[in-house]
Amino acid sequence: MQLGAKNVQNEAWILTDKRPGTAAQAIGLAEEIGLKYKIINLDYSAFSSLPNIFLSESLLRLTADSKKKILKSDYLPSHVISAGRRSAPIALYLKKESKSQTKIIQIMNPNLDFKKFDFVILPKHDEVSAEKFPNLITTIGALTRVDEKRLASESEKFPELKKNTKTKIALLVGGSSNKTKFTAESVKKLAKISSDLAKKMDATLLVLNSRRTGKELNEALKSELSGDVQFFDWEEVKEKNPYFAILNCADFFVITGDSVSMISECCSTGKPVYIFDEAEISSEKHRRFHEELVAQNYAKRFLGDSVLENFSPQKLCETARVAKLVSK
Repeated sequence: MQLGAKNVQNEAWILTDKRPGTAAQAIGLAEEIGLKYKIINLDYSAFSSLPNIFLSESLLRLTADSKKKILKSDYLPSHVISAGRRSAPIALYLKKESKSQTKIIQIMNPNLDFKKFDFVILPKHDEVSAEKFPNLITTIGALTRVDEKRLASESEKFPELKKNTKTKIALLVGGSSNKTKFTAESVKKLAKISSDLAKKMDATLLVLNSRRTGKELNEALKSELSGDVQFFDWEEVKEKNPYFAILNCADFFVITGDSVSMISECCSTGKPVYIFDEAEISSEKHRRFHEELVAQNYAKRFLGDSVLENFSPQKLCETARVAKLVSK
């Protein structure tokens, strides 16, 4: 299936799917570079489970409707930012159709030959050697959309958070994945320790779950929360999510170790971040990420101490750093 001869316009296409974490990385990078961009939301067919080696430079992975989004365009983009393994073949297809005029910035491992991409951006905890690939940029954690302007703007939508003058502890809870298991026992322990800690510090506990938390963990979490608590259920607030406003107003962050994106975003605020991890909450790759953050003073481990230390962490600025490298 061919697009036919088309002009290349100075615009980036961001190839996204239903995973908000990967989309946020691509959008954050485009905004930091200063690229005019269009978001192409993709849905995948039954072929999406096939290894990329069988799908290179094709649209076979896409549903009929998603193929139309690509094929109906009367021009091709100058840049494609693709995030995740599944979008990589679509990016290569566009590069081929543009006769290599389209430049590809691939975020996360494409599971294809890195040489086919202009840039590949991977977290260091993936342990791929940058010495082998001159187009590889490694990062500490994930790219983010966190900057002072965005956080301040989002805070204006939630004046009740700004009015609260008490110390605020944000408790951000993830969930299980294909490779990790977050148990009800662990989330109950976290909720109780965090509630007790907030009481000792005379603080408000701002609790926000995520798409992966699920009903069982949600109920377990709520059962052990007590004191001055504001709970924001992802399912209920997703149309008006206070996440960025909480990043702006919170004084401390306690985050479960399973979410690289949430940890990266909180570390990008330059505020004290504490990572809760035990049992099978995190993968080995996650734990390598935690170790690097702790070693370089971006975060500390959450040990359930009597109070949180108001330490002075380094501020994670990976999106700005990567944008400069790509712009060069």
